[in-house]
Amino acid sequence: MLKSMGVLYPEFKAEFSEYDSATVSWINSISLSMRATAAPLSAALSNRFEERRVVAVGAVFVVIGLIISQFAQSPYFLYASLGCVTGFGFALASLPALTMIGRYFKVRRSLANGLSRSGGGATFFLAPLIQYLVVQYGWQGCLLIIGGIELHLFVCALLLRPLRLKEELKFDSGSTMRRHSVRKSSMLPESNGNDKNQNENWYRRKLSEKDRVRALQKEIEQKVQSSGVTESLIVEHFPHIEPVYQPANKKTLTFGLLKDPLWLILTANLVLTQFGYSMTLVHTVARAKKMGIGEYESVFLISYIGITEVTAQLSSGFMADRINFRKINLHKVYIAIMAAATIISLFVKSYLGMTIYCILFGLGSGSWQGNILPVTVDTLGVANLRSAYGFCLFFSGCLGQMLGPPIGGALYDSTGSYHWSFVVASICFITASSLLWFEIPASKYVKKKAENESRKDLEKANQDEIDHLYKEMEDVTDSRNFVA
Repeated sequence: MLKSMGVLYPEFKAEFSEYDSATVSWINSISLSMRATAAPLSAALSNRFEERRVVAVGAVFVVIGLIISQFAQSPYFLYASLGCVTGFGFALASLPALTMIGRYFKVRRSLANGLSRSGGGATFFLAPLIQYLVVQYGWQGCLLIIGGIELHLFVCALLLRPLRLKEELKFDSGSTMRRHSVRKSSMLPESNGNDKNQNENWYRRKLSEKDRVRALQKEIEQKVQSSGVTESLIVEHFPHIEPVYQPANKKTLTFGLLKDPLWLILTANLVLTQFGYSMTLVHTVARAKKMGIGEYESVFLISYIGITEVTAQLSSGFMADRINFRKINLHKVYIAIMAAATIISLFVKSYLGMTIYCILFGLGSGSWQGNILPVTVDTLGVANLRSAYGFCLFFSGCLGQMLGPPIGGALYDSTGSYHWSFVVASICFITASSLLWFEIPASKYVKKKAENESRKDLEKANQDEIDHLYKEMEDVTDSRNFVA
């Protein structure tokens, strides 16, 4: 729905003709960017109250904003109603649903994300529908009807089921060793007079395994010295000890990500790509009309982008889960396709040419959108998904979506053409794709830093836990509980 709002831009421009293009462009820009700008708050609320409640509250804001927008007498009123209120509601409604996909799926995460995001390509029928509603009822009546459609967000909220991840639980070695009661097993199993032969066979087996048991003891000691008492050590060698888990310190937002070089690279990439994407998306219809293309034909260009985006999201997600190719490398390819399409559009003068541009652009943008969440999970981890994705969207909203359309409108006011707006968008796409190559050295830096921190944590390990484990090892290796 937010993407389809670009159809209303010419209507707003005609309604508020005393204002320049840049001023009117801020309406669409704020509504698009607010969804991203409020993403950290949406992430924090999801961490605190779970997704279902957050989406329901978002639905309230969306509907209220659309209803009061019909009373607007200036673009500044729409800044607040359609831009801030409705945009904030979409932030609360959309981010929790997207991050939930990343939390629920792993093996086919790209396909699941593509399926969930394919609704964003509904512009192929929403754009003509909005244009029809504008013709029949005016833009005020159109917004009122859209508000009624958005009531379905309440139904979506009811269907969301919260999920607790293993990654959100922390193995507590101290509690594990303290709560465990050591089983004092004798070397001989309990005799009932009927299993003498069985006991003799077990004796022979233990004597033959004596050397192997000693080797394993040394191996376990080395593991403890290098990594401490870990979950894998307990599960692998001491299955009779039940591991104890504690909820990890649940932060409302993980602000430490703001200093992570991998997060910085992903965010800079998203800001530049969103800047170019929003600039081209909002001004495509107006540019087509400037070329002399008819009103309905111009609107259908947005539909072509929407149809292609849906197809691209599904097909790229399906392929990404089946090919041995890193998600971040796919990201480079997708953004490069958007750059190539935008450069080609600079030489287009006809409706056929614009149609080809929109299809090629939708192919790249749809694949790119469907890959944002998988790239974030693969690079920063699923446990940090809500905060990482929220912060990424915040900066892309403030610096990308919010500034893109107004700057494009300002370039049109100063030059009388949309040519330079699309030139700037092309440069942004090329730069964004190039930035991702810095992920390789950044990953090496982060890995080395994590190893140093792990070594420091090991030096602070509780010696009582280690001593307790050694005592347990002495007891268990003399019994049949030891997994050799």
